[in-house]
Amino acid sequence: MIELTLKEAIEASGGRLVRGEDIPGGEEAVITGITLDSRKAEPGSLFVAIKGERVDGHDYIEKAVGSGALAAISEKDVPFPHIRVDSSLAAMQDIAAYIREKSGVRVIAVVGSVGKTSTRQMLSCVLDEKFEVLSTEGNFNNEFGLPQMLFRLEPYHELAVLELGISHFGEMDRLGRIAKPDYAVYTNIGNMHLENLVDRDGVLRAKTELIPHMKSGAKLFLNGADDKLRGLHTVLPAIYFGVDECYSVHAEDVEQIGLEKTEFTLVYKEKTVRVSMPAVGRHMVQNAIAAATVALELGLTAEQVKAGIESYSPVGHRGRVEKLGGIMLVDDCYNAGPDSMRAAIGSLKGGRRVALLGDMLELGETTAELHRALGEYCAANLEALFTVGELASNIAAGAEEAGMKNVFRVSAENAADEVLAFLREGDVLLVKASRGMHLEDVVGKIMKRK
Repeated sequence: MIELTLKEAIEASGGRLVRGEDIPGGEEAVITGITLDSRKAEPGSLFVAIKGERVDGHDYIEKAVGSGALAAISEKDVPFPHIRVDSSLAAMQDIAAYIREKSGVRVIAVVGSVGKTSTRQMLSCVLDEKFEVLSTEGNFNNEFGLPQMLFRLEPYHELAVLELGISHFGEMDRLGRIAKPDYAVYTNIGNMHLENLVDRDGVLRAKTELIPHMKSGAKLFLNGADDKLRGLHTVLPAIYFGVDECYSVHAEDVEQIGLEKTEFTLVYKEKTVRVSMPAVGRHMVQNAIAAATVALELGLTAEQVKAGIESYSPVGHRGRVEKLGGIMLVDDCYNAGPDSMRAAIGSLKGGRRVALLGDMLELGETTAELHRALGEYCAANLEALFTVGELASNIAAGAEEAGMKNVFRVSAENAADEVLAFLREGDVLLVKASRGMHLEDVVGKIMKRK
């Protein structure tokens, strides 16, 4: 962690120290870590007590202090050393913003509707070839997670690649105030979180709340294939990236090798190098090109970019490929929207292409229409379709209306059995849905029984 005294935390948060006389070293004590989890409180740490929907962190201040925490950040007066504030969340964010500034690290924000995590991972792999990089872990990309990532900054870090995720207006404004990026990579503006953001224009407006908070001399990296980003007017310099030859960094001779690898020629600094990427789909090539474009700006060589892309590997339930006997399972059930669904389906290659698809959530008034349109796409690109969920039944309906025969509506409880009964050797199965559908449970059942 970047060195931080208790006095600095008090000043950054605008709080007031209570019972400071009980703290060895008083305000000059050095904080060794900041945590929201009392189980992770250690000697010298600072515990942030936040009241959640189910758990109130204030109930665990005594436990945290008992484990050696110097003090707590608290919205209530408690009989333990604490920094009294109006909002523990706001105080934590203010301290994180202070640490970000004190660190002097260059921050690269990754923003967009689809592909943020894969792009952030790809970019981190590439930049690791030259720099010491802190990269967002898991889903630490929101108002709670971003501060916790910044608390992990160390003096040796040179870059921080931070994924920023939102679903409401105003959230990106708050994240931008904390992160203050030097660079921002925009993957796309898609039909996501329309329940709150209304339409793609609303998505663009919400995502670009970041820009006013960017550092002096900051640069934007924008997906040139996205119409909303192409039309974006900004005072900041914008560098467009894309797979096509019109971009200075681009891909040629793209060839998908089965379900586990894509090969392409990277054109970079008027030099070409053949890359073997351990991921499939044109959308993943696009992510690699985004990473390469940023790398060019930061001075990496073509060989370093190649090595970084080739060291990438999907994590969690994001396009992970499993061989189950003679069947290939593509586990991509971490999240889903209309664009990512099409990209995943379009990348399937092998025998019969089969998909188990669940609801796409938070799409607002156009929910049914977007699900039905996806069904039409399935009819043209799949041999069989299984759907789980009330919304996903519209995918099935759209597929049937487009003339697809093998369409099955199943429940989450019997999905694994129904799909396994249908599959045969040589088939390729994609499982994908919004995170709230928990189709990873179905994936687990399939893997156990096959």
